Amino acid sequence: MQNLSANNVRVKSHRSLFISDLHLGARGCQPEAILKFLRGCRVDTIFLVGDIFDFWHVGKIHWSKVHDDIIAELNQLCIDGIRMVYLVGNHDRKAREVAYKYFQKVEIKETVLHRSANGKTYLIAHGDQADSQILRLHFMTLFGSRLDALLRSLDKWLNSNKKLSSNNKGFFKNIIFHFNKIFFMGDRFERLLTKMAKDVGADGIICGHSHRPGIRRHNGLIYANCGDWVDSLTAVTEDHNGHIELFEWEPEPKPRSHSFWFSEAHLGSENEMRS
Repeated sequence: MQNLSANNVRVKSHRSLFISDLHLGARGCQPEAILKFLRGCRVDTIFLVGDIFDFWHVGKIHWSKVHDDIIAELNQLCIDGIRMVYLVGNHDRKAREVAYKYFQKVEIKETVLHRSANGKTYLIAHGDQADSQILRLHFMTLFGSRLDALLRSLDKWLNSNKKLSSNNKGFFKNIIFHFNKIFFMGDRFERLLTKMAKDVGADGIICGHSHRPGIRRHNGLIYANCGDWVDSLTAVTEDHNGHIELFEWEPEPKPRSHSFWFSEAHLGSENEMRS
């Protein structure tokens, strides 16, 4: 069901919304897109699947009125009666302290089981649970945040230099993309998480962390990754029939055939991949 609000924002109704890796406070965050997306959603339950805040990078905290508006929008959703669940991520390990400061009504969990409208059960977790022990150390999160901020600063500088940007557009963003791909070691990360879901008797897992959105199958279970709001601008949604989809936010809607869209109903073989 879609309609236009008073602000002419196209509104779509979902039973559940899963959104991760907003990285509010970090250089790469895209707050305007986040706010417009949230204003275009009507949901019963919203799962904030980790790395919502990013105050750990020890550099300049990037915060504006738009960030405040995002917090206000989430609080308004709660006032309107939705359930909001905050899954702790590696960039917001102090989530209890921060979330209770910003949000009036929120449940904070490490993991949670969600039962969809069609009876399937999903384990919801940020995804850093699949990292090796050394990668879960605090200094590794700090290092990753600082490196990401540095590369994005260099990318911005490069693109501002007309002589250099013509042949090197997005050069450092490509480095970030390939670094993430190597960091998560192909599909090992995904298989570990689906095994976690299988161990608790779930039909699949919905997570974030890797910044690689997609819906696919591993170990006979559904793996759904929300993506991020730094580069991909994606979220996982559940409709009122219980089907989950990967949705990419766009300022102007494109025809479905050209949009970045996946659904569990369109899953193919066990090895079908999208990155």
